[in-house]
Amino acid sequence: MIPILYEKNETEFVSNGLCRLRDCTKCEVTEERNGIYECDFDYPVDGANFEQIRLGRIIAVEHDDTNDVQPFDIVTCEKPINGVVSFHAVHISYRQSKIVASGANVASLEAAFQMLKNGTPSNPFTYWTDQSSTAAFPLADNIPRSVRECLGGTEGSILDTYGGEFEWDKFTVKLWNSRGSDVDFVIRYGVNMTEYNDESDSSESYSAIIPYWKGQNGGGSDIVIKGGMVTNGSTTASGRVDCVAIDFTQDFESDVQPTAARLEALARQKLTTDQPHLPTQTIKVGFIRLQDSGEYGQFQNLLKCKLCDMIRVEFPRYNMSGRFKIVKTVYDVLLDRFTSMELGTLQTTLSEALGISSGSSSYSTTGGGGSQLHTVTINGTTNAQGAVSLSETIPSTATILSVSTTGDANAMCIPWLYDNRLWFAKVVSWQNMSVFANKSWSFTVRYVD
Repeated sequence: MIPILYEKNETEFVSNGLCRLRDCTKCEVTEERNGIYECDFDYPVDGANFEQIRLGRIIAVEHDDTNDVQPFDIVTCEKPINGVVSFHAVHISYRQSKIVASGANVASLEAAFQMLKNGTPSNPFTYWTDQSSTAAFPLADNIPRSVRECLGGTEGSILDTYGGEFEWDKFTVKLWNSRGSDVDFVIRYGVNMTEYNDESDSSESYSAIIPYWKGQNGGGSDIVIKGGMVTNGSTTASGRVDCVAIDFTQDFESDVQPTAARLEALARQKLTTDQPHLPTQTIKVGFIRLQDSGEYGQFQNLLKCKLCDMIRVEFPRYNMSGRFKIVKTVYDVLLDRFTSMELGTLQTTLSEALGISSGSSSYSTTGGGGSQLHTVTINGTTNAQGAVSLSETIPSTATILSVSTTGDANAMCIPWLYDNRLWFAKVVSWQNMSVFANKSWSFTVRYVD
């Protein structure tokens, strides 16, 4: 699209504003999950309407394939010798950094948003969420802070306390429990992939927690309650049991004093749910838009994605075939397309990090072709061999993509998703429905003892 320039007091963004910036030579929007949301554009000093571009005015542009237009405040400009001026703009949600809020005795997410809405000077933003929480808001301590600081980026913020994923939609702040969708979008090597970089990081990993709570006793004296060290029995990539202390104060009502056992239970739950002993993984990919070609034009709605969507990446060279969340995008406004994406999962899956399958599967270390195969058993009912139901064997969070009931052991595949990874299962024998699971569609079934 051609960027639109608005006056600094615009609030609707439905007209052509002051003008269209037709001579723009570059315009990109960078957006991160719960992070930056900014626009950079270049404009020649002899271009049409250059004199209209001023600090404080607003540039409105599309930021993804949904054709949604968002406004950005122009905050800096650089004038180099070549006569092409570089401008930097930030989403208008950044204005909340210049609105101050404070309060006390805020005991729910809804009340926390109301505290921000009552900020000074008058707060034009509205707040929405699909969550419901009665946890106390730690920053409601009568200390004045910027609204944006209260939203995220600091200990005790709304994001830190209640979790979720922010969406900045003009003057509306949306806190989703999980933003984005699971879409049928594939970036595949040899088809539409132009760039690939996979980075794993274990520097922040840990495998044990000492939980604690801090508050006051009945007499008003400050106290701290600590639990013992809780571990999930795993080690980090270092091979050690790495321990951290975590404050669980925010998980309790302000008038509740937990026991050490309750704190340890919360720590155990966090280790199970988050699997923090695993490395974080971020993948940066570049791709071409297949919907622009005649061959794939009819599928253009299926070939679109946006920040926080789950998409599939396939790169056989690295034995990569899995689904990832989009955590950062760079969108070329002038060409109406993404130039790059960063994909990430909070933790690398257990099977990726340790070379074993997760869930209730039994493990086999025997495989062919250099690949480790993992034995599981599935059946509709319990039988003499002790086989269990499909829903019990494949974790409840798995998605069964399709199931075929015909074909021999090396031809029938059952694709399923778990931990954002695509796995394929093959039947070994019809008597006990033993199968092998592997990340590759083409693998040979081998019997194990």
